[in-house]
Amino acid sequence: MAKTREAIIMPQDRPLGTLKRPRPPSPPKQTPDEVREKAGGNYLFSFGFPGSGKTTFQWMMMNYLMNEGPFSPEIEVPDRANGPDWEGREIINLWKGQWIEGRFPDRNPAAEGDVREVAVRARTTSGKKLEVNFSFLEASGELLKKVRPTSDKAPELIPLLRAYFENPRLKFVVMLMLSPDKEENDQLFASFMAYLDNCFPELRDRMSLGVIVTKPEESLKRLREFGAPDGNRGFQELDEEALLAYVNRFCGETYQIWESWPQPKKTMLSPLYLGEIDMIEGEPRLVKPDFHHIGEIFCWLFEQFTTKRPGPTLWERITGELDWK
Repeated sequence: MAKTREAIIMPQDRPLGTLKRPRPPSPPKQTPDEVREKAGGNYLFSFGFPGSGKTTFQWMMMNYLMNEGPFSPEIEVPDRANGPDWEGREIINLWKGQWIEGRFPDRNPAAEGDVREVAVRARTTSGKKLEVNFSFLEASGELLKKVRPTSDKAPELIPLLRAYFENPRLKFVVMLMLSPDKEENDQLFASFMAYLDNCFPELRDRMSLGVIVTKPEESLKRLREFGAPDGNRGFQELDEEALLAYVNRFCGETYQIWESWPQPKKTMLSPLYLGEIDMIEGEPRLVKPDFHHIGEIFCWLFEQFTTKRPGPTLWERITGELDWK
């Protein structure tokens, strides 16, 4: 077993239901040239197959920030060349209704114009007084699949997405969404990383890499069925050892990329358990959200962008008055 990386978030042994993705309403307002000219910024980019949980992850993260965690978030309205960009606000308004009803977001449209940027400013409301500005990108998995080479076509990203990575002033956290529903995860992830290394050789210097294991209970069953690389099948829970074994077994090349990343503090491996899910009116509903994993993931994300981690102040630690949720 290779050495454990810096940030491996420990799971809770609970079931997970079906993941879906949202459908924001309006077309994007940025051009590739505008993106290339950005003076700077922090970007979260979730990558995976259609249905792998990319948007559900971001949907859950914003639910945590707005309704559960010790943060005060603000959805910014950026000025674009053709006026204020309200689509981030539209997306959050849509999600607010879904959070209340427990409805999972729909799949994202697959047109090249359906890439959206949601800009967020989040301040802590307890513990250390910290602030982070970041944006996350909404893109369809159908668009992202194009990064896999075929016999008659080289890998590609659509021009708007490529423009983000071309801008040397932007900082990235890339989250690989590892779903047990897809056998080809390793092909897609390794192709994507090879594409980035080939086209943007300096990108790793301004990039952190996370692997999120979606549907933890189904992932654990798969690990028990097929076994770890050393043949071990006796995993009782998706703990640290099982997480490492799972990624190594089903995403071997991706595991090597993650494990050999130049700076261990810039890597993370975590399951994503959402909470209790029931079937209501023929569809899965999140009836009791669990924010444990998403909270830990967001604190790691916060640290990647600011080098500071939310939590109790030193004085609170010394006195035992931990003003931290």
